[in-house]
Amino acid sequence: MLISKTIFRDYDIRGIYPGDLDGTAALLIGKALGTVFSEMNVKNTVVGRDDRESSPVLAKNLIEGILSTGGNVTYIDITLTPIIHFLTCEKGFDAGIIVTASHNPKYFNGFRIDLKNSVPYYNHDLKKLWSIVNSGKFHQGKGIYSEENLSSSYIEFIKSKFSFSKKLKVVVDCGSGASSFIAPKLFREMRLNVTPVYCSYDANFPRGVPDPESPLFLEDLEKKVLENKADVGFGFDTDGDRFGFVDENGRSYSTDQTLLFFAQDVLKENKGKTVLYDVKCSKVLDEIIPKLGGRPEMIRTGHPYFVKKTLVGDAILGAEYSGHVFFADRYFGYDDGIYAACRTLEIMEKTGLKLSELMSSFPQRPSSPEMKLKCPDEDKFEVMDKLKEFFENGHKFKKVITIDGVRVEISDTGWFLVRPSNTSPYLSVRFEGKDEKELKFVAKELLLLLSQYPQVQLDELKKFVG
Repeated sequence: MLISKTIFRDYDIRGIYPGDLDGTAALLIGKALGTVFSEMNVKNTVVGRDDRESSPVLAKNLIEGILSTGGNVTYIDITLTPIIHFLTCEKGFDAGIIVTASHNPKYFNGFRIDLKNSVPYYNHDLKKLWSIVNSGKFHQGKGIYSEENLSSSYIEFIKSKFSFSKKLKVVVDCGSGASSFIAPKLFREMRLNVTPVYCSYDANFPRGVPDPESPLFLEDLEKKVLENKADVGFGFDTDGDRFGFVDENGRSYSTDQTLLFFAQDVLKENKGKTVLYDVKCSKVLDEIIPKLGGRPEMIRTGHPYFVKKTLVGDAILGAEYSGHVFFADRYFGYDDGIYAACRTLEIMEKTGLKLSELMSSFPQRPSSPEMKLKCPDEDKFEVMDKLKEFFENGHKFKKVITIDGVRVEISDTGWFLVRPSNTSPYLSVRFEGKDEKELKFVAKELLLLLSQYPQVQLDELKKFVG
């Protein structure tokens, strides 16, 4: 069976079920992973899944493949990506895999892979894995299978790190994803007053796949915070590694603003440390983080690129615009939505201030949300190559950054970004300006540029320009 190379993406394996990725493909991927693991002396792997309809069969066949090569597997059923990270750091597992497609529509699924201490398995490793899958040359053996409820050890660990004396009123929106049981349970056991919203498993995701980056996902949370007169609301994505918060006035914030909130606290004890942000984030970060005592650094989008710097570099904190927040301060360096929520509550309790008061000191500029312009997987990288060639051959803009897609600075305050998604068939675009006039100007420049490429669907951008 030949498996498409396109599902072996930069950070993970991800495709449409059952078209690109079915039970047979999962079995072969398990055999290939087990083969690689045995060559690396990786003996014990923990496997979990999200609550998608296709996840049980994919997990079962993946595990069968690993066992057939002699690798041992502990299965923990529905869990979160950060819990898999945690178990590779704290519980002695040599590797961890979660069956999930994160924010993709319900008909997608895939695998995210960790090595020991949450070191990511990605990029060239995944390309090599594809070759092994399609070679059919697998090790033979008989591994040991077991099942355990290890998510409870994560809950106890997080509880040991925080103690809240105030019974803050918290609304928790899990969007029917895998956080639906774990997040409310943890917050209740920390003696918080919890109102759950869409906190039961539903593989159909009746409100759409939970995505804290999406203003539409946070709308219900904003309303529920106001209705319940809550102190704060938290929204979590399907597999629990991303989060967003809503203040007591029902206002949500982008993650680049959230990063300043955390940086102000973390840098008090970590002067001179690096704070990471991805190419989608506001230019305001470059101005404010030095004033808080840190060194801002823009890097490419993606969990592996952040974790590399938080695990072994001097980065103390980082965030991606999509809702990932990485803490190397008092934590392991990976992204964990529930942990980020606990740090939020800790800051609120420590300062005695409302979330709106804590957020009010940070400047904001008009900006677009991330727009996901549909573009087929087979075309998006070709479009990006042509864009880069265009800028290399001369352009009228102030500065061009190509660490991840193309980020073009039109002025000291105005910029736009175009980058190919590594997980889905679209181009991600975002833009910012000093005021609404400059924002509209930047949007028009971007639309003019992308109009040359018929492969890209521009409806959302055209609607913004008007």
